[in-house]
Amino acid sequence: MRSPATTNDRGMTLAEVLVAVAILTIGLLSVVGMLSAGFSNVVVSGGQSKATSYARQKLEELKNRCYNNGTTCVDPTFPASAGADTPEAGITRSWTVTQAGATLAPNRLSQITVTVRWTSAVGAAGGQQVNVQTMRAE
Repeated sequence: MRSPATTNDRGMTLAEVLVAVAILTIGLLSVVGMLSAGFSNVVVSGGQSKATSYARQKLEELKNRCYNNGTTCVDPTFPASAGADTPEAGITRSWTVTQAGATLAPNRLSQITVTVRWTSAVGAAGGQQVNVQTMRAE
């Protein structure tokens, strides 16, 4: 026959359970905070990527326009031009093309700047913007 156990192994105390629950709660709250921050970063990055794509699209369009030389290309709005449009709801795109310095034909140089502004549900309250700038020779 066995003798009854003489040790005091009756389970965990209330203090041990409370410490374990506190550690588990802190760990879970930090994981939830990281998921929330990660989601916000993904949303903001998606907006930035879309805005950059719209800016590059307009930049390429402006770089490929011909200069107004009076004969083969009569475009009174280029090289000096400015404009704005809305490629998508919540996104505004504006651009300026200015002559850089006192350069003369056929060596004129233009500076092209495209700015895309957008608002997102997450991030800066006043909206965000992407600026893309390049130079173009005649």
